[in-house]
Amino acid sequence: MTAKRKTFWIIGGASAVLLLLVVLRVVSNARASRRHDDVDNLTVAMTKVQVKSMPMTLSAVGQVLPLHTVQIRPQVSGMLKEVYFTEGQYVTQGQRLFLIDQAPFQAALASAKAAWENAKANADRLAPLAKQDYATQQELDDAQATADQDQAAYQQAQINLGYTDIRAPISGRTGSLAVKSGNILAVTDTNPLVVINQMQPIQVQFNLAQQFLPQIREYDAKHALKVLITREDGSGNLDQGSLVFIDNAINTSTGTVMFKASLPNQHEQLWPGQYVGVTLQLAVQADAVVVPQSAVLTGQDGNYVYLVEDGKAEQQDIKIDRQIDDLAVVSSGLKGGETVITRVPRNLRAGMTVTAGTDEAPPAPIVSLPGSQ
Repeated sequence: MTAKRKTFWIIGGASAVLLLLVVLRVVSNARASRRHDDVDNLTVAMTKVQVKSMPMTLSAVGQVLPLHTVQIRPQVSGMLKEVYFTEGQYVTQGQRLFLIDQAPFQAALASAKAAWENAKANADRLAPLAKQDYATQQELDDAQATADQDQAAYQQAQINLGYTDIRAPISGRTGSLAVKSGNILAVTDTNPLVVINQMQPIQVQFNLAQQFLPQIREYDAKHALKVLITREDGSGNLDQGSLVFIDNAINTSTGTVMFKASLPNQHEQLWPGQYVGVTLQLAVQADAVVVPQSAVLTGQDGNYVYLVEDGKAEQQDIKIDRQIDDLAVVSSGLKGGETVITRVPRNLRAGMTVTAGTDEAPPAPIVSLPGSQ
């Protein structure tokens, strides 16, 4: 290769590298310009601060309890002849559940009746004789005592025969069966034949910190307090009822007070032993200032939101009173009617120009709000 051709290739290569660097710089500047434009003018989701009626509530985790529980046990010993229900079945008050073999008790009843009738006849026979001194008063008294004892034995035999027909004392759902037909039952058996839990209505027991007791008692004196029941994680609306019991003492080990609510449980969504979410509604605040919870951020000085004023984002400190579902009730910092950014991009800063849009940026992390527990 000649020196002239070698020089040509060196100059050409250098020119190509220089041209590539120029192109890269132009592209980089264009991208930086677009990023700068994006930062200076963000498209965000926004909404108006509302003033609306909002409930004043307290939340807890509760446990479902049957209003009434009955353990069915045999009152007489004997062979179980029939079972008239399946375990887990809903039974009504007075419905036959079990039948113990009645033959021995019917025989005992007939024997007791015969003895009583014989003793009564003997006493009736001696009564006129005693008046005529053909029988002594002592003989009459002994005969009458025997008749009374035999009458009592007859009545007890009637009761024992009745005990062989075991019926449901309450309406409710049965548990597991401890016996089957043919088993020998004894009054000394430790395990019940079956347990019946009343399901409608049903109760939920829950505890709240003692600091809320004066407030609860104040509103409870004015009107019945509504209780809403959800699943333990807060999802779903299982039932609603009213507060029916406030314990008369504070648990000194936990500093809490026990409460009970009564629920109709018409669809049996509440089951004894189940843990549920409880919301106790004290009153309804007619003029509550509310914002979406997603709009609320937390800084070193507490909670704040971004307002939109004249097309720019401005930070506004607020105080949260309570949280209900996906709304935060604001106690100070907002009056209603302001525009807040509901989904805050991570690169948003005060003073930036913002535009309303549906292209929502990922929300900043949301922390638990005071009063939400």
